[in-house]
Amino acid sequence: MENARLTAELIAQEEFPGFALHPLDAWLVRDGACWLVAERRGEIIVGRVEEDSSRVFAWQRPWPSPQPGEGHAFASPLPDGGLAVSGRHAITVYDAEGQVRWTYSHDAWPGDENIGSGACVADASGRLLLATVLGPAEPGSYPGDLCIALDLADGRLVTQTVLPSASSGYTFQQSLTDPSQVFLDAAGGDTFHSLVITVEDDALRAQPVGLEDEPFAGLSRDGAFLKLDVGGEWLSRYASGQAEVSVDAEDVLPEGLRFVGYRTGFLDEGRVLAAVAKDQDSQDNRHLVLDGPTLQPVAEVDYPGTNCFDPLALGDGTWLTVQGDTVQRWRTV
Repeated sequence: MENARLTAELIAQEEFPGFALHPLDAWLVRDGACWLVAERRGEIIVGRVEEDSSRVFAWQRPWPSPQPGEGHAFASPLPDGGLAVSGRHAITVYDAEGQVRWTYSHDAWPGDENIGSGACVADASGRLLLATVLGPAEPGSYPGDLCIALDLADGRLVTQTVLPSASSGYTFQQSLTDPSQVFLDAAGGDTFHSLVITVEDDALRAQPVGLEDEPFAGLSRDGAFLKLDVGGEWLSRYASGQAEVSVDAEDVLPEGLRFVGYRTGFLDEGRVLAAVAKDQDSQDNRHLVLDGPTLQPVAEVDYPGTNCFDPLALGDGTWLTVQGDTVQRWRTV
């Protein structure tokens, strides 16, 4: 059956130079808000997406990079207005005034960020910083990388746990509506580990969810989250106390198409926005609106006079796309 057609209306656009589509922390959910992160001329640029859909950003702010010339650093906004940065050699936390509060040194990640790189996020209480670092090597074996919890006030190590991944690239995300729901993707070669991270009574746990080769997708909300097969062959929905819902691309999409991009997520509480195309890395893709509970396609989005790549749903019925240095905000009419 042919899907309904929805027209995309451009409601706002702003410049955000230096933004890249693929780095693991280019888009983040932190403390109930969406953020974009860019690197430009030795600085980290953080932009908080505006709740009022008539604009793109509430504000943008530059921060110093603690490791100029040493490759990409994972930057995470903090609830108190500061910034945490996971670099190759250390984790650095800045206060709201831009001054270094503390630094936690660790064994260096490999020089190639595609082999291994750290990530960080504040827990829902704002008391701890969760981060990934290399674990200690043992004679003849390597148990795995570590997820650690540091005291945000002084950088003291509070607790840690061994992850099932080794020398992986990491990214943390939170649910838009429940910051205590923390997700961790670990990409190592052809293997993805997707873990839910919890801290209770200073005990840190990393629990796998779903299949290893389906990383967490885009924006999560209301206790539900999505996972997308790395090859785009299927999309799955998980929610506490509910049965898993999974759809195969060959069953629900037009012939020859698969789910593509990195940010399939909840457009609002009842709908999902997904990009589809023939090839995984194609920028000539189509955007479908799916029914949130069933993941069945219900409509296709038409853009007036332009093509857009890898849409980022914001959970309020609007979404972002990026054209060069311009970030555009859309809604359907």
